[in-house]
Amino acid sequence: MVKVIVLLTGMVLLAGCATVYNPATQREEGIFIDSAQEVQVGRSMAENIITKEDRLLQDPVRQRYVNTIGGRVARVSDRPELVYRFFVLDNEDLNAFALPGGYVYIYSGLLKRLDDDATAAILAHEVAHVAARHSVKRMQSALGYNTLLAVAVAGLGGKDPAFAEKLVGVSDVVYDLLSRGYSRQDELLADRLAVKYLKAAGYDPHGLIRVLELLEAQKGPGGRVFEVLSTHPRLQERIRQVQEEIARPGGAGPAAEEPFF
Repeated sequence: MVKVIVLLTGMVLLAGCATVYNPATQREEGIFIDSAQEVQVGRSMAENIITKEDRLLQDPVRQRYVNTIGGRVARVSDRPELVYRFFVLDNEDLNAFALPGGYVYIYSGLLKRLDDDATAAILAHEVAHVAARHSVKRMQSALGYNTLLAVAVAGLGGKDPAFAEKLVGVSDVVYDLLSRGYSRQDELLADRLAVKYLKAAGYDPHGLIRVLELLEAQKGPGGRVFEVLSTHPRLQERIRQVQEEIARPGGAGPAAEEPFF
């Protein structure tokens, strides 16, 4: 394990010394960890989220359904080389989120409200967050090298009980961080990329509008909407942008230089 930590430390430090071209944002960006390490982080988070927060829906038909649709979208994304994994969680909330490395989750309460195109739309939105490395950038900004390194090591199979106990605390922090949602810039880019992916995969991108309208209708008392799909930015603004993006020929272009709010 010591050798693994030393090796990963060197890899992380080397990665932090260079910028990486991000095809989703069409920019050079500073990313501390490479794709293999990102997958390890996602694997570590996935193990703890499933056991701590929600259980997988015991319905192989619906699990295959989301994997089929999600896989079709992922193959036309800006990071098709990742092995994406799609899961349905047994929960009635209107919820969907993605972890680093291609782990994508949708709650059964949301899934049962959607048709094929709308399901593809919500999965495309989450794939877009992965493709743009939004969660990785949030994590490295908030948590730094050491925490990312610890989670990556766990993804390689760290089994020490004391280490595992610490990892649970780290997972709680990361889950809380991701559950707060993304910046206005990130959410709008994910919507724009989702439209591009839906067109390329042969799905009707208007499904994304229907999802956003569903979430808009569920706001207020009695309608809990997960923060990842919240009103930041306002849903009406997102709907308007998606409509414009659908009408525009071609895929999503470079993201506009906008401040975070």
